[in-house]
Amino acid sequence: MARWEDFENLAEQIFAELQPSADVKRNDFIDGQFSEKKRQIDVSIRWNDGEDAYLTIVQAKDHGRPADIKIVDEFLSVIRDIQATGGILVCRSGFTKTAHTYARNCGVSLLNIHDAQSANWALELSIPVVWVELMPVVQCYGSPYFEAGNSFPTDDPLGLPLTTSDKRHRVNPVSTFEKFWNSPAANREVGVEHNITSSDPVYAIVYDANEQVQLRPVEGFRIAYTVEQKAWLGRFRPADCRGLIDYLDNRAFTASYLPMTEIPAQRNEGWEPIDDPRAVVIRSRGTLVGTTEIKFVSGGAFGKLDVSYLGPELPEERSV
Repeated sequence: MARWEDFENLAEQIFAELQPSADVKRNDFIDGQFSEKKRQIDVSIRWNDGEDAYLTIVQAKDHGRPADIKIVDEFLSVIRDIQATGGILVCRSGFTKTAHTYARNCGVSLLNIHDAQSANWALELSIPVVWVELMPVVQCYGSPYFEAGNSFPTDDPLGLPLTTSDKRHRVNPVSTFEKFWNSPAANREVGVEHNITSSDPVYAIVYDANEQVQLRPVEGFRIAYTVEQKAWLGRFRPADCRGLIDYLDNRAFTASYLPMTEIPAQRNEGWEPIDDPRAVVIRSRGTLVGTTEIKFVSGGAFGKLDVSYLGPELPEERSV
């Protein structure tokens, strides 16, 4: 097979991958409305949107020099003759500046195709990636009702000793949260407070004045957490991918095929920290890969136990 045929086949493959619901056909022949003859089309793309039918035609040129304004003009005549709703010029060597201006003003797209696995059409390009790291900040709250003489250890790594209404097992807030956070069910929305509550009554395990174990009710017990976010912007160069480069959109690259195995599995320390990954997504053109790294937690312990006396009010001391 000739090299130009391989180039057209690759174009057909990429457009079919990008528009799987469309009818994509190489070497199509379409009747000209003004020429009254069949016009040969390198790649045709047909699709419907409701009752509206669309036809985009592609001309693929494996040229060793940039396509000029003459090639754009010739392509425009074909678009008008067959009454196509859109036209795309693909050239291996890009386009001249005058071709850019003319095509932009006439509504013709100027693209190139990339196949990282090809010896002929692999380009030097990289894909942007936004790497987001999520880390929870956790606190436990509750109002235990102690009695005079009650005591409990303040250096326990699990915090205030707790149990539920079954009174058989000690509640471990640390491991409870770890299991929840490390599961798919965890709400990881950033910037809001999330709460985990118990459907069973919760009790504090204390010692009374006689060193006997007693249970005291804890009202409003909850594990509260917020999710902190850090983000970085980087680029990576996949060894296996295909797609389109848009010359009229700052050479934005849109991947039609990008295996998950090509996406970085860890953050590069040289990537740039960013404040708002959403802003990057809004500004981005073409393919942008987003990766969220959920920081799993294990082996945690309470960092600090704060206890406040909430009442009842003590009688005021009277001076004699």
